[in-house]
Amino acid sequence: MIDLKLPRPAAPAATVARRADTRRRDRNWVLALVLLLVLEVLYFSVTVSGFFGNGSGLLALSEQFLDVGAIALGEAVVILAGEIDLSAGTLSSLSGIVMAVLWQQQHVEIWVAVVIALVLSGVIGAFNGLVITFFKVDSLLVTLATQFILGAVATALSGSSPPYGFPGSFVSIAGTGTIGPIPNQLVVFAVLAIGVAVAVSRTRMGRSLALIGYNRPAGRYSGIRIERTVLGAFVFSALMAGVSGILVSGLYNAARDDIGNSLLLPAITVVVLGGVDIFGGRGRISGVIVATFVLGFLTQGLLVAGDSSLSATMVTGILLIVCLVLKIGLDRRAGLDVRAMLRQRIARTSGPRRAGEAS
Repeated sequence: MIDLKLPRPAAPAATVARRADTRRRDRNWVLALVLLLVLEVLYFSVTVSGFFGNGSGLLALSEQFLDVGAIALGEAVVILAGEIDLSAGTLSSLSGIVMAVLWQQQHVEIWVAVVIALVLSGVIGAFNGLVITFFKVDSLLVTLATQFILGAVATALSGSSPPYGFPGSFVSIAGTGTIGPIPNQLVVFAVLAIGVAVAVSRTRMGRSLALIGYNRPAGRYSGIRIERTVLGAFVFSALMAGVSGILVSGLYNAARDDIGNSLLLPAITVVVLGGVDIFGGRGRISGVIVATFVLGFLTQGLLVAGDSSLSATMVTGILLIVCLVLKIGLDRRAGLDVRAMLRQRIARTSGPRRAGEAS
């Protein structure tokens, strides 16, 4: 038998040029973020007394926002696929509460409780993904409902007095411990960030996520298992939210049911600031990593300068709007039809799109 392998047709020159231009603009966006981070640190170090802490250095400040970075890594994967996860913040709170209750009330060994909390987070993410993919409900609506449910459960479990006083080994490893001058939380975040960056940029799974977000019918036509891939994205997002809850609990040596409410908006801002297209299909995890520190040091600089947490939250919201406007403006200058992308995003929840995807 003769095995004839036909050559794959070459992409049109215009398509190749457009892809190269997109990669160039994404790379320039990340480089601009790096420059912004350097200027930001220099500004606060000169204008804000005590910005570096009491001799603890700049690295120690990162402990205050790496929980947001962990959620942002998971959120970026979901948004790449053209979806969104609004339950990540409250799931972070629930993860910490479950771990604390198991340890304090059920006398489960602390690290076993951590594993159980992470497994539960993954199960909740799988629930979100199953409802979204198999019942064809929009992710915004599903995760919004889950957000309310998880918040209520976390409040009920924590009771009137949130659990606190974890073992010293847990607080050191997951909280305030260091390896030399480097906080343990920064090491954990670096490992997660590098793993996610490699998975998204170098594996078939990452390419599938981007194609699903960019053109879902084309992804299905090319053989991608849409439901399985989206389900995996929501499980991963939930696991990252669970990790965030563990980090928060270790940092403050207490599990709080309300801490997650303040994590979601900064996490989504980090994703958008990092250059991930809010419509899906485009973005770099390296940009999300840099944006974590840009927004984190901006918030910490404002707080050290004496501004209230409300002011920092307001700045976060303003920054999100500015990033969206700037990204849309740059896309228009590059000749992209932003309204067409918006229609494609809306079409993901419409009847014709579902009918077209029926297998």
